[in-house]
Amino acid sequence: MSRDPLTGLYDFKDFIELTTKYVAENEGSYAIVTNDVSNFKYINKFYSVETGNLFISEMAKFFFTDNPHTVYACRIDSEQFTMLARIDGISREDEVARIENYNIKFEEIMNSRYPDIYIHVYTGVYFLENSNENMRQAFDKSKMSKSKMKGRYDISCQVYDPKDYIIKESVMGASNLFRKAVSDDRILVYLQPKISSKKSSLTGAEALVRIIDEGGRIVPPAEFIPALEQIGIIGMLDRIMVEKVFALQKKWKSEGRELFVISVNISRQEYIKSDFSDRMIELSRKYKVPPEYIEFEILENMFITNSNAIITSTNELREFGFRVSIDDFGSGYSSLNQVANLPADTVKMDITFARVCLKTKKGRTVVKSLIHMLNDIDFDVVFEGIETEEQKDLVNSYGCDVIQGYYYSMPIPVEEFEKKFLGKM
Repeated sequence: MSRDPLTGLYDFKDFIELTTKYVAENEGSYAIVTNDVSNFKYINKFYSVETGNLFISEMAKFFFTDNPHTVYACRIDSEQFTMLARIDGISREDEVARIENYNIKFEEIMNSRYPDIYIHVYTGVYFLENSNENMRQAFDKSKMSKSKMKGRYDISCQVYDPKDYIIKESVMGASNLFRKAVSDDRILVYLQPKISSKKSSLTGAEALVRIIDEGGRIVPPAEFIPALEQIGIIGMLDRIMVEKVFALQKKWKSEGRELFVISVNISRQEYIKSDFSDRMIELSRKYKVPPEYIEFEILENMFITNSNAIITSTNELREFGFRVSIDDFGSGYSSLNQVANLPADTVKMDITFARVCLKTKKGRTVVKSLIHMLNDIDFDVVFEGIETEEQKDLVNSYGCDVIQGYYYSMPIPVEEFEKKFLGKM
């Protein structure tokens, strides 16, 4: 059996093997308890590696070696540990309280010893349901509970909730769906038109993503985009969609069609990359598509945070000739004193204005005032979410001509869009 040379605890492989055998052979109540500690890296940085090693040794002794409830314990890596705890005769509530008390005592000792660093212990717990459980999965559930508390200092112990596992399975399923769709080229571009309500003519379109799964079902973005954002690969989707839009514009140009602006949504993760604007310029040159026919839509709250990276990317893109749109304007983050200084070309009114504000007199007054203000400071305004003729006529009377919504069309495949909108309207 292998042991960690610093703490004397088992390695993970042996821990799983030992706990599986022990629980199967010894009837009782058990829990998998996984510990972590915040800001440990600063002990090594501000004091010394030797001090850090002493901290880890004391943590192992305090929580595991000297703990009468410990059956087996393991140092996973650095400052992370897990153990099998025997809890016969103890209610689950009492076990959680005991763990929290342990955590508080250790924090008091270490925060007194290292006053320049705030030490916080957080623990995930999974209570075993039977003696035949897969111990690796039990550990994963405990670790999942611990991970939910990362960065929070108001919680010391979190018990596994089956809903967490369902969410994780859903996220992994969406991730696998996306990766397989990428390899099979099953990422689709749908287009929703932007229409001049006065002229009844096409002024632009928004590119929206769909996936066609292996069974031929069209998967809407709500089923995969949140998962891609959560696991940090939304930028891959952004890059695919942008290149598909450039390729589509090149196709239309080669067919002799008159080009118009297509907007594409970009996540903050992708937009703030230092090479984002350079890559977009390279794509414009590669596909020989004039930059004025590509518009990047970014969420309003990205602008309002006033990140230097956001401003830099926006200025570089616009300087080359691309357009930038503020999406979901008025969705809850607006700071009107900053609006005049936003470096963008277009403002898209959030869909809530159509669904809620246009229904009341006060709401309509707010919408009218916002449109007038945005027009006065030279923004192009697009009203999103218009579904009825009454809504269209209202916003048109307030000075907003360009409409995007189901009144004209839902998002549709490129081929259908071409037949419906690229001929005479």
